[in-house]
Amino acid sequence: MTLPIEAMYSKSRFPSGPSLLFLLLYTPLGIIIFLLRLFISLQLFLAASVLPYNTIIRRIVLRVLYSVMGLVVREESLENRDTSCRIITTNHVTPFDHLAVSIVLPCVTPSVYDLPGALSTLLCYRDLGVTQGREVLRASARIFLSERNSPPLLLHPEGATTSGTLALMKYGTWAFELNGPVLVAGIHVWRLPLLPLAPSVLGASWAADLCFMLFSPVTLFTIRYIGKMDRGENETVEEFAARVQIATAAALSVQTSNHTVADKVEYMKRLAREAAAAANPMLSPEVHRMAQQVQEVLPHISLEQIKRDLVHTQNVDLTITNFLEGNVPEPVPEPRPITPSRSSPGPSVQPNETGSSTPIAIQSQSPSCASDLSKSTSESDSPPGAMSKASVTLSTAAKSFGKCASERMTSFQSRKAQLIENARRKYIEKHGLQIPGYNC
Repeated sequence: MTLPIEAMYSKSRFPSGPSLLFLLLYTPLGIIIFLLRLFISLQLFLAASVLPYNTIIRRIVLRVLYSVMGLVVREESLENRDTSCRIITTNHVTPFDHLAVSIVLPCVTPSVYDLPGALSTLLCYRDLGVTQGREVLRASARIFLSERNSPPLLLHPEGATTSGTLALMKYGTWAFELNGPVLVAGIHVWRLPLLPLAPSVLGASWAADLCFMLFSPVTLFTIRYIGKMDRGENETVEEFAARVQIATAAALSVQTSNHTVADKVEYMKRLAREAAAAANPMLSPEVHRMAQQVQEVLPHISLEQIKRDLVHTQNVDLTITNFLEGNVPEPVPEPRPITPSRSSPGPSVQPNETGSSTPIAIQSQSPSCASDLSKSTSESDSPPGAMSKASVTLSTAAKSFGKCASERMTSFQSRKAQLIENARRKYIEKHGLQIPGYNC
């Protein structure tokens, strides 16, 4: 069964239920511990920065520094540890995995930050051109591994952090394209059950993870050695990466998955879009899709006006009806006038003194008000479905200006019904609907 990608990451750092109550009680003490650890860590950090690299006293100071920060490391399956390997691979749970490994096994990891040289060395980073592309990284890593006195290179084939509790992301091949055997290990992060703060959450920065590590009583990193693994003679890089992933997942009692770093990035973008849509419903993709359907029927209305009405109705048909009947709080622009053909001249439109347009009949007609009213009433009383395709035209302008108020009102109702019928028929034909008694 394929594990959904949302199950592989922690969205919330804080627990629920009784643990949340205990967290509230612990918060005053946690803040005091955070401030003390921050002050002491700065002193030890400065002391470690001036000590010679790769000396016993410096490693002791660093171990004390990480212990003060609440970072405790435990090793398992020491019989599988092989210090002759120049490449170490582990899963990725927090931004501080390499620090935990470096406490028990001196190593460096490729840096993705632009840090000064002394600071990078202190934090066990090495600039190998990660930001310049895979080719530069591969070439720099090979040069680094060829140096005699260089420490082992720690790589995280997943490429991004996960919760580390359910499954591993697909291992990238870039970590196994370097020549030589690989020491495979798995990392598990544990915190007190009464304060189960997530070590890392989706979208969090390393600074936030560091603050909560200083706030928590203890963060235990368990490093489980799986052993030395070599790539077979007829084994491809993809097959070797899959074999290492399966071995790591089995040692950690988790599943494997085919989700990659690109899938995680797309998932984070989708969450960002959903959050933006929740804050502003007009940005919802569903509202935008429905707005485009309405604009196909009413092209003279802007998308912004349509979306504002769709946020309330959540229905295409209701929004179309609201605009046709004028049941919207803002003014609706008039549709563009259609140039009449020579065979059936329509009314001309001339601006009056106030700047508004008033239809004026081209041909004067002299039937009585009662006869025109009767004719208009008979046309407006016909059912919408009874209109043939020939009678449904885009032009809904009146042929003449009514001589009395009742005739003008009846003409308005007739043109309104024709507008609704035009929109209805256009929507039905657009989506291929079959409505009994209407078009079938």
